[in-house]
Amino acid sequence: MPKLIPKYVSKAKETVRKKFPEMTGIKPTVSARKAGSKGRKGTETLYVLTFQKSILLEDGGHLMRVVRVTMDQRGKIIKLTTSK
Repeated sequence: MPKLIPKYVSKAKETVRKKFPEMTGIKPTVSARKAGSKGRKGTETLYVLTFQKSILLEDGGHLMRVVRVTMDQRGKIIKLTTSK
């Protein structure tokens, strides 16, 4: 399975940093998966970068913030999701 190019990881980190400033400096875990391609034959490799950080709340509790970025092999961000 092809590896994700480091500049694509940097692109994902920059996108996450802009939308979620509290996630600045977090190193993501990267996993790969195969997915069927619409309109094309065969499968495509997608990469899921997961950013996690425990955030201290005003009441003293903690919230585990998780941000996931799904990218294709060409570095295009397909989806960005977050926990509440």
